[in-house]
Amino acid sequence: MCGIVGMFDLTGHGRADGSIVRAMAAAIRHRGPDGDGFYESASGDLATGMRRLSIIDVAGSDQPLFNEDGQIALMFNGEIYNYLELRAALIGQGHRFRTEGDGETLIHLYERDEYEMFSALRGMYAIALWDEARSRLVLAVDHIGMKPLYVHEAGGMLRFASEVKALLVDPAVRAEIDESLLDHYMTFGYRVGVETLFKGIRRIPPGHALIAERGRLDTLQTWRFGAAAVEMGDLDDAAIIAGTRERIAESVRLHLRSDVPLGLFLSGGVDSAAVLANMAAHGGQIETFTVGYATTTPDNELAAARRIAVHFGTAHHEQVIDAEDWWRGYERYIYHHDEPNANPSAVSLLLLAEETAKRVKVVLTGLGGDELFCGYGHHRVIPWALTRRWGRALAPLDGVFQRIEPHYPAMKRWRAVGALPTHLPRWRLPLLERADRLRRAMSFDGLVLTDALRRQLYRAAPPSEDSAFAAVVRESQDADPAKLAQRLVINTWLAGNALLNTDKVTMAHSLEARVPFFDPALLGWAAGIPARLQLLSNKHVLREAMRPLLPAWALERPKQPFGTPILAWFSGALAARVQAVLRDPGALVRVWFEGDALDRLLDGHFSGRAPQVEIVFRLLTLELWGRRFLKGE
Repeated sequence: MCGIVGMFDLTGHGRADGSIVRAMAAAIRHRGPDGDGFYESASGDLATGMRRLSIIDVAGSDQPLFNEDGQIALMFNGEIYNYLELRAALIGQGHRFRTEGDGETLIHLYERDEYEMFSALRGMYAIALWDEARSRLVLAVDHIGMKPLYVHEAGGMLRFASEVKALLVDPAVRAEIDESLLDHYMTFGYRVGVETLFKGIRRIPPGHALIAERGRLDTLQTWRFGAAAVEMGDLDDAAIIAGTRERIAESVRLHLRSDVPLGLFLSGGVDSAAVLANMAAHGGQIETFTVGYATTTPDNELAAARRIAVHFGTAHHEQVIDAEDWWRGYERYIYHHDEPNANPSAVSLLLLAEETAKRVKVVLTGLGGDELFCGYGHHRVIPWALTRRWGRALAPLDGVFQRIEPHYPAMKRWRAVGALPTHLPRWRLPLLERADRLRRAMSFDGLVLTDALRRQLYRAAPPSEDSAFAAVVRESQDADPAKLAQRLVINTWLAGNALLNTDKVTMAHSLEARVPFFDPALLGWAAGIPARLQLLSNKHVLREAMRPLLPAWALERPKQPFGTPILAWFSGALAARVQAVLRDPGALVRVWFEGDALDRLLDGHFSGRAPQVEIVFRLLTLELWGRRFLKGE
């Protein structure tokens, strides 16, 4: 596990600057405090570097890694969990290895299979592979995007890095905001797709390789969720559930390969409990880590996690945080995440990672259970919205919804209307065009950012079409609305939010996070499970698959989101700080948005007349990100 950086001169004039690359690597030392490595091509067109976090073959496997004749060099961030099997096959075919690690396997796979190599990999990775004989650079990201890789291209120079802050070390890369993407960020709270809010900086998409050769850049798709779906054929429900259990067990077994101590992030839910049950099958005491809050909140999972830990006899560690702890973590989170990302639970995870890293170097997580086994409301709302037949007939009612929409925030505090503000945006969905339905469903549009608020906040009308989301919809298409919903969740929330957060907050403390639910074999299996079985109940297949391994009380616990009590904190303990930031006359958000409308929003929220905690949090995150990266504060 590492961080990688580099620059490649597409013009062939040997302009790659090794001194800048060394400074780039120093900027992400937290990703790899155990050592570094650098490589420059003979032509001077390529300079690469890395920081190493030693997990497998600790004493060896220093990078760069080379093939037998030194013509192929590799910088590698990640873990290949099936490297032992791949290595044995390659040795049998005559390949010679210098190390005992997993990274060298990639070089020999490339020698044998070239771009077909990616289909053999079970792991997480961001790689930079240099083929000297062809003057070819291959940059690639794993199938689901667990390890990010950012790129910037200008003036014939391609720069790449595991984190944006490393790119910004180069004086030629300016930290500027792309204001055309502000509405997208405010709508989702993060960025869907490959573009970031930094002008000119993008991510290599999950399951893609970027190939630089002969002065041109080509993009190759190496994996797509759904394309590798297992055909279930005549399998009955019992066989599907048993197959799910077998594949989870196999994935956890592979994810336990490590030469250093490892543990588990344990929540009170079935996802991490499933990982724990499979870890326990291999014997030995397991260290588990849970974060909770010094307050009464529905999202506090301390008691539920403690009960599961006791059941499996783990060495359990709890971290209890309050508003002050969270705010200190939040300020660090802004720096480590690079991109503005309004996910309050990720701040809690960063604080947990800090403590976890004092005891272990690797941690498994239960991330992915909801995405693969239909645990979110999206998995039901989207099929419902796409299959309603009365939308066209009732289209005239859309005007009524539009008149009511500005009052949603205030309605949230009216007990007389109950949950009506929650249901109204959903009821409106069938009245809209299909593309609009999907975007609003995925972003909770109307519940968070309303059209009325858009009209008030923005100085200019936002783009009429969200091209990034439209591209994701095209990538996610399926004739089955339930399968479409599953793919949309994976290609939006997972790729643009949850996986990036997991990488950034753990690597901030030199902690490797592994995600067993995203093994390619398990992903392909989950993609093939019939929707009628998936949607019988919340995460029905996963719960039934784990029934032989988990106690009934763990399986029957209702799903709860992993969140924070920020609604209470933003109205109480943290209210003064939030207002000081957003009401500052010099705030950047007052340049990007209408100041009077911003003040009305803040007045309504902090007075309790019209609570808008999600929007306030998105604005606050955007402001602090701008101060840190655009103004350098």
